[in-house]
Amino acid sequence: MYPQELIEEIRMQNDIVDVISQYVQLKPRGSSYFGLCPFHHEKTPSFSVNRDKQFYYCFGCGAKGNVYGFVMQIEGCDFVEATKRLADRAHIALPEPQMSAQAKEEEKLRRRLYDLHKSAARFYYDMLQSEAGAPGRAYLEKRKMTIPIQRKFGMGYAPPGRTLLYEHLKGAGFTTREMRESGLVLADKQGGGYHDRFYERVMFPIIDVQSRIIGFGGRLLEKGEPKYLNSPETAIFSKRKHLFGLNFAKDAKKKELILVEGYMDMISIYQAGFHNVVASLGTAFHPDHVKAMKKYVQDVIILYDSDEAGTNAALRAIPILVKGGMRVRVTQVPDGKDPDEFIQANGPQEFAKLLVNAVHHIAFRIGCLKRNYTDLNDPEQKVSFTREAAQALSELESDIERDVYTAQVAKMTGVEEEAIRREVEAIQGKRTQAVLLQGKRTQEVSQLPKEEKGLLEAQRDLLAVCAANLTVYEALKKCMQPEEFTNETYRRAFYLMQELWEKNGRVFEAELISYFHTVEEQALATDIFAAQIPKENPADLEKAINDEVGLLKKTRLDKLIAEVTEVEALQKYIQERERLKNLHIRV
Repeated sequence: MYPQELIEEIRMQNDIVDVISQYVQLKPRGSSYFGLCPFHHEKTPSFSVNRDKQFYYCFGCGAKGNVYGFVMQIEGCDFVEATKRLADRAHIALPEPQMSAQAKEEEKLRRRLYDLHKSAARFYYDMLQSEAGAPGRAYLEKRKMTIPIQRKFGMGYAPPGRTLLYEHLKGAGFTTREMRESGLVLADKQGGGYHDRFYERVMFPIIDVQSRIIGFGGRLLEKGEPKYLNSPETAIFSKRKHLFGLNFAKDAKKKELILVEGYMDMISIYQAGFHNVVASLGTAFHPDHVKAMKKYVQDVIILYDSDEAGTNAALRAIPILVKGGMRVRVTQVPDGKDPDEFIQANGPQEFAKLLVNAVHHIAFRIGCLKRNYTDLNDPEQKVSFTREAAQALSELESDIERDVYTAQVAKMTGVEEEAIRREVEAIQGKRTQAVLLQGKRTQEVSQLPKEEKGLLEAQRDLLAVCAANLTVYEALKKCMQPEEFTNETYRRAFYLMQELWEKNGRVFEAELISYFHTVEEQALATDIFAAQIPKENPADLEKAINDEVGLLKKTRLDKLIAEVTEVEALQKYIQERERLKNLHIRV
């Protein structure tokens, strides 16, 4: 949206130490500054900021990037918003963004929708305080929601009238199109008129991590369905990307998040003093929810209702969280109560015990499986249960965790641990074989992370040398093909280096990183400059370069050979792979 030259000027006018010092207390240590990481809970500083290279790096959680990356990560915003904030800080006027007419129209609509939702939230809040809001106030009082908490969360009330919000928004200058795009106003089925989506409901504004109101949830006060109703998907709101309360939970800076199902559970837990709590907006848990959480923590405690529906929802969420790289524990409120009821009846201290006693997700899954079997002394039930438990155990990556829970299953069933291990290995073997038969892998599944990590490191190390040495870069530019970089970020970095060498006579670390506009891309680009490359001995450097180039070229050829369907092309690729043995790049 903005010229790269302007992006670089804004970066240079925002010293990273000065910017980060507004959020983190930094102390000089050697050539860097250190402080407690704002992205994970820690007691010993592992968060490093390098003023010379203008990037940050956390040795604890792996957060890294330049000043743009930091603002994106700490504020939960995108690159464009980070650019605006840093430009404003440096008193640099931004030109009109370079957008197509359609993109400009879409951006204008989003801005209007943010304003519209803010106006709607004020309307609902005022209604709650009015005479018409008595039913809403009575409900919140019954649920023991304090006045300060009601204000903090902006709770409101949608009165019975079917067109009151519509008239309010119309009077505030919003168009019919904007109201319909917000999802808060609907066209009458008979045509010719419009009515409000929400009425006779307590209203909960849904706020994003940038503190913008993007939608609403409404709780019906009388009997009827649905009891909870959410805003629909809009240009600014997606249920699968947003978590209720994350705007507050991120500021708690705790090492974990408590994940609950509903608005009232989340607010009740927050009111009890546990501010690291979020709710999943009454929708199926999605990988995008994991991405939103992982910006701030790597640990999560699932606390869904203990009834059958809540248990099944927790079991569905677990694999999504685990696959997303989260460490997952699970707890449940006893006696079928929900968290809100439990806190009201037992108080915060007893609730804290529930969190402390949360169990590993595998222990929870095994416990749920066991409920389906009434007599584990019965041979058939014992075999069925052990096989199901082995299926769950086979999904654990840690050998230590697998051993611990294998022993637990053995104790529950009386089946020998070795027999359970063999069953687990058989399941893993079948899974590996299925992958191989699909033609998606050429190694065992257990070897893949190591192989992929090796490829990534080879690309990173080559780029580190290219950034430091023009001679090496020019030599590799002649012999490397774009496709041989398997990672898109690293592929782009390789070709961006030519522009930077020609413009500056060197590659500035933070300038290269600024070309990448997501936190994930910036982390990969930053890793280039954290790589350790042989400097003392030229022979060691040359050998490392040849080994890494050879690995990338061989990987590319192996992929082509596996996919080829014509004999002539196959012979060509095999010959190229043979010639790799004689490859030697002099630097």
